[in-house]
Amino acid sequence: WGEFLGKELPVGKIVAHEGKLWRVRQQHIAIEEYAPSMSTAALFEVIEKEHSGEADDPIPYNPPMEIFAGKYYSEDGTVYLCTRDSGTVLSHNLKDLINIYVEVV
Repeated sequence: WGEFLGKELPVGKIVAHEGKLWRVRQQHIAIEEYAPSMSTAALFEVIEKEHSGEADDPIPYNPPMEIFAGKYYSEDGTVYLCTRDSGTVLSHNLKDLINIYVEVV
C-alpha cells in the first residue's frame, strides 16, 4: 500500500495492506488518511485469492467484502453458503445475514 501513496489508483487495482488484498472500487489518489479499511469501503474492498469458495475450501469472510451465490464463506468457525450475490460490499457479520444472503452449512 505504501508504495502507492501520492499516486493515482485506478478501479480494479489490487493492493496489499495489513495482511489483506484490497481491490480499488473508485479511482482516487492514494493518501495515508484513506488507507484500505472498513472506513474506506467506498474506495476499497477485501478480496480473497487463496481460497476457492468450494465447500472444502471456504473463503474467509473479511468485510468490507462482496459475496457471490454458490460460494462458501467462513466466519468465526462457522461455514456459510451464499444463496445470492450481494451486488455490493457488505459490512455485517454473516450470522446477521442468514436468510438474506447466506445459510449455515
